[in-house]
Amino acid sequence: MLGALLIFAIGLGGYFGFRPKVKPDQPAPSELAGPPAQTELSGVPTQEPVPVRELVQAPQAESQPVQAQPIETQPSPMTPQQAAPLPSPVPDSQAESQAAEAPSKATPAQQTSAQTAAYCMNDGKSSEADIAIKNCDAIITETTKNLANAYYFRGNAKVGKNDLDGAIGDYSQALRLDGSDPDYLNSRAQAYEAKNDLERALADYNQSIKANPNLALSYNNRGTAYQRKGDFARAAADYGEVTRIQPGNADAWNARCWVRAVSGQTQQALADCDQALKINADAPDVLDTRGFVYLKLNQLDSAMKDYDAALKLDPKLAGSLYGRGLAKTRKGDRTGGTADMTAAKAIRRDIAEEFVRYGLKP
Repeated sequence: MLGALLIFAIGLGGYFGFRPKVKPDQPAPSELAGPPAQTELSGVPTQEPVPVRELVQAPQAESQPVQAQPIETQPSPMTPQQAAPLPSPVPDSQAESQAAEAPSKATPAQQTSAQTAAYCMNDGKSSEADIAIKNCDAIITETTKNLANAYYFRGNAKVGKNDLDGAIGDYSQALRLDGSDPDYLNSRAQAYEAKNDLERALADYNQSIKANPNLALSYNNRGTAYQRKGDFARAAADYGEVTRIQPGNADAWNARCWVRAVSGQTQQALADCDQALKINADAPDVLDTRGFVYLKLNQLDSAMKDYDAALKLDPKLAGSLYGRGLAKTRKGDRTGGTADMTAAKAIRRDIAEEFVRYGLKP
């Protein structure tokens, strides 16, 4: 039912992201197709910002020049938002002269180091993953500072290439250097989850939450992992923690609405969906979820009203089409019900089986 697994990341502190739930329209993926968008929470940026991780080294003494060198690459024609070209190297004497004349400005060598770090961090995903990896390689090879972050960002870039094993290796190297960082733990957990290794994923999510009990991202992701295991009570508890930390997060309310509905807590589910719609009245996924709740309650007119509203916003929601078809059939409109259910099956062949698993069949 959920059109897409919503994703967000907190600043640069998490490459994977916020996935409210798994519904009939969107089963959990066995692997990730690439890096998600950053910083937004389904149009509700309620998460307090986390300081951006730094890879840029502080200005050093003349006897300790910055060693990291840029990896020169050609901008891809498919990525118009490429960072500015790397500056040309300048002699050390010229850099020293510039530093003496304008001590408040970075020297060219420091600018070069900053460019290398920027390509490695790849904020906004404006560069290709290979470019980010090469620049992270340069930092890892040529510096003793910020190694944990360099491994972390290289792991992020490997996720963008679907190299989950390589990403796990880099996140593990970052954790070897800083074993309590919640973002490193959360990102490795999501890589494990993408490989369907839920036990290792849950272990890392647990450690991430222990390191930062107010990190909504980790609670959400652990809730999704519990949901995939069929442990709806724990999933609901974790989504509830997200609503505690981010009360304006409509997706978290919607997520708890869904797991409560499928586990039989329909009245509590209805209250959660109502709260989500107070925050975002035109969210097709929430309307779809509440339609499902009404269908479970056999309040057929209310279910059809919500399904109609969801389909007006997203005509390809297979769950809403099938649910509306069930409601029509139960009201005696077999022709209209069959048409809706047939259209739903054309979008997703196993949609009927999903509804049967949730106790709903024609």
